[in-house]
Amino acid sequence: MDDRFDRRELLLHLGDVLEAMRNVGATQPFSPVAQLASREPSLQALPFLQQMSPRMRARDFLERAASAYASWPRALLETELDRIELASTVRRALFADDPQGWASYSAYVRQKVSWFGLELDETAHISTRVNDRDDENGGTSQSSAMRTGWPWQPIE
Repeated sequence: MDDRFDRRELLLHLGDVLEAMRNVGATQPFSPVAQLASREPSLQALPFLQQMSPRMRARDFLERAASAYASWPRALLETELDRIELASTVRRALFADDPQGWASYSAYVRQKVSWFGLELDETAHISTRVNDRDDENGGTSQSSAMRTGWPWQPIE
């Protein structure tokens, strides 16, 4: 599977999260993030913030988001994209006690990355690699030796 575009979209989303962290950090630390996202102009352009639990305060969001996305840059550069781990770090850190928020957030991300969070269900707690399997649409994954383009160099 050629996942370069999915990786790109996830990197763009990570940039949005970093922007959100910067803007949330400039607000009142005890205000709920969802409330801030609805009234602060700098946060209204980041709709995923409205999926946060109404109980999550700005300072909690900063701490949890750092934990949720800290592994993403390295994970997105790995040869094998661990889809489950990418989604589960976010779910554990930001939505552990908010299944409705997770459903809304993952649906938001799936607008750009169709597989995000789909493999996570209530019984899945194990991270597995999925790139070497046939994808859900009937396509066949390419082995890592056959990949070309960013971040892999063409094999000659």
